Amino acid sequence: MKKYITGCLLTIIGCFNVPMKSMNQNNNGQIMIDKEEITGAYGSFVLSCGSGCAMTYTTEKVQRSLPRITVIFKVKMYVDEQLSDTYYETYIFSYDPDGRITNIHLKGKSEDVLQNGLPATQKSFRDFADELMKKNRNIGKRK
Repeated sequence: MKKYITGCLLTIIGCFNVPMKSMNQNNNGQIMIDKEEITGAYGSFVLSCGSGCAMTYTTEKVQRSLPRITVIFKVKMYVDEQLSDTYYETYIFSYDPDGRITNIHLKGKSEDVLQNGLPATQKSFRDFADELMKKNRNIGKRK
């Protein structure tokens, strides 16, 4: 029950977004390996946020600085199939040395989506994280 409530809270928090900051302002001294502007190149996924509510996450930018990948999503919220809001969210995807996802959190928050999100939310983000790592391996092969 606690995970369900936490998942709902994460979804609701996502509905109230703070304006997006430039990713270059907070690079934490890490070397940027690759930065892409790839609107929709990774596809999109939809999360249910309750009865008649859904949010579509579409990739806007990806910044690779392994073992982390920072992704800016354009989020469109629909209520009763009508667009009600559009905003941006930045997520940090953290990987282990073998390329397996270990943690996903909303920038500025500490709660791990993989631990506290609803099962469907966890699966959507985990699947997306796997795609990010596949693309990362393909980028390395091109160089």
